[in-house]
Amino acid sequence: MNGISLSICLKVRAQLLRMMHIACALFCCAGTLGAQEQVTPLHADGWRAIGRNIQERSAFNRRQQPQANKSELPWEMEASGDVAYSTAEEQTSGWIFDRDVWNGSISMGTDGTRGNSETERIHGQVELERATKCGTLELELDYIRSDANDQLTKHHALFELSHQWTREDSPTSWFGEFGIEYDEFKAFDMRLKANGGIDRILLKSERNMVISRFGAGVSKEVKGPDDRVVPEAVFGLDYEHSKDDFQTWQIQFEYFPDWTDFSEFRIEARLEWEVVLDKDYGLSLKMVGIDRYDSTPINRKPNDLTYSILLSWKM
Repeated sequence: MNGISLSICLKVRAQLLRMMHIACALFCCAGTLGAQEQVTPLHADGWRAIGRNIQERSAFNRRQQPQANKSELPWEMEASGDVAYSTAEEQTSGWIFDRDVWNGSISMGTDGTRGNSETERIHGQVELERATKCGTLELELDYIRSDANDQLTKHHALFELSHQWTREDSPTSWFGEFGIEYDEFKAFDMRLKANGGIDRILLKSERNMVISRFGAGVSKEVKGPDDRVVPEAVFGLDYEHSKDDFQTWQIQFEYFPDWTDFSEFRIEARLEWEVVLDKDYGLSLKMVGIDRYDSTPINRKPNDLTYSILLSWKM
């Protein structure tokens, strides 16, 4: 038994020494390759280069390199007939979490006072969009909270997820939209909405664009006095104007009347003025105004207006 145990120990020792030699050789090779690589500058494009470098070296996230066309879906077939990504995790990691396929901005603004009165206010905004196989996917989130003398005075969040199905050489497209409105000072806890319809470009030039919108959908107030599902029409108008390469105006107006009674309606309007501060770093100053009107406020004021000045970083 002692002879068998001694032989086993010798074999294990030999295997451990072999593994240590292999690890040392790999470490030396990695150090040599790292010394020969070019240092990536950490500017606006440098972070994207670092992300692409990490993705190309990862053998566990994707079985193959991503396609050159960023708008391709991760489950598209390659020329050989093989699917690029085989698991759900690989599909979502490439299509959802890949920063190279998303465009958008992250904005933040805050103010406050200290002394005889204490106030705090924060407004955060996230706007993202990416090209899909048949159009554009957009995501937008606004979060606003205000406190005065340790008392909450405003607290709401607006979330919208939409998709536009566009056609080449056609001013008409289809849209679908889902939204969540949370407001602690409304008669309800949350309002859900879903609608769809037709977009049409009425005017398009180098500096101006006007888009009209018509459709239908539903809305529902959660944990409120009126919790029925309300059928709604959708009438909208979007206007965008670029004064120059540094200033942009955007106006969005949407009217949601109740199909059964047009005297009951909602209005959502937004005004944005953006001034570019630094193109290289993607920094800009943004003034945002959001107005929400409800003709059936139920013991509340019908109109809520929020305006802020935000510092924005484009991704």
